[in-house]
Amino acid sequence: MRSNIQRLLAGAGVVLALVLGNAPAVVAAPAPTEDGTGVVEPFIVGGRDATEAYTFAASLQNPAADGSLRHFCTGSLIHRRWVVTAYHCSETRVVPGVTKVRIGSVDQTEGGTLAGVRRVVLHPQFDWNTPGNDLALIELDQAVPQQPILLTTRPAKVGSPSRIMGWGVVCDADLVNDAKCKQSPRVLQELDTTRVPDKQCSFFDKVRELCIKALDGLKKQACFGDSGGPLAKKVFGRWFLMGATTGDGDDAEMRPHVCTTAPPTEPGGELKAGSGIWQDLYYTGYRIWIVKTIFGFSATDGAELNEQMRQGDALLAAA
Repeated sequence: MRSNIQRLLAGAGVVLALVLGNAPAVVAAPAPTEDGTGVVEPFIVGGRDATEAYTFAASLQNPAADGSLRHFCTGSLIHRRWVVTAYHCSETRVVPGVTKVRIGSVDQTEGGTLAGVRRVVLHPQFDWNTPGNDLALIELDQAVPQQPILLTTRPAKVGSPSRIMGWGVVCDADLVNDAKCKQSPRVLQELDTTRVPDKQCSFFDKVRELCIKALDGLKKQACFGDSGGPLAKKVFGRWFLMGATTGDGDDAEMRPHVCTTAPPTEPGGELKAGSGIWQDLYYTGYRIWIVKTIFGFSATDGAELNEQMRQGDALLAAA
């Protein structure tokens, strides 16, 4: 998650044709529960357990000292060999030959496909002190059978419904002395959201990023471990990828605690979740970078680039 000063490392212990349509109605979130495995849920702040199988959902995991795999960031499968996630998740934590990616299971501990990482490609224009470009592409060591998500080809409009997903924590461990703030949920969480006016986000690039809030207007949002995950929209039964999770959007000094959920009586105060920032995958610059990276296109003039983008769209859609 990114603050006004920098993008914080997410973790805490831890494809192309969008048309506008209606997103599912908001459902009240269940109360947090223990499942006896040391995993606490739900976790996207104010979210709920996944209500359907998301074949494109990707959990980025690294080995712990005890040999188990631990989730640290979320991503989206956009090609059978490629996952898009956040730069700030990937610069030091995604390690070829070490990092694993579980794809297509709402349970981050089992199911789906557990693939290795062949290489990671960081967006070349990312700057920790400047908003935007918080993207990375992970090439898997195998082609997976899961259905990738399509990238959007239409802009997200203010008021347009969407949904976020991730395995992020429910509270900020820096503010609340609670073990659950350092744990990732076993079950993927989801939250219905909408785009809001740009002025509701700070440390924000109006061209490359989207300002997002909960669809019902309540204080719900992504948190650490959700970084890199999908902002998606379902149209005619298929999901389309609108953005990738970056972090905080609230205007606060040093660190806007977008995902704080501490009760008023605990350190950290009341829940302060508000706006969040997502990289806008409709932005042409991002789409060009994705297509060139995956397919090796090298167009330099406008006409050739447009043709290669068309080819790239078709290849991703057929992946």
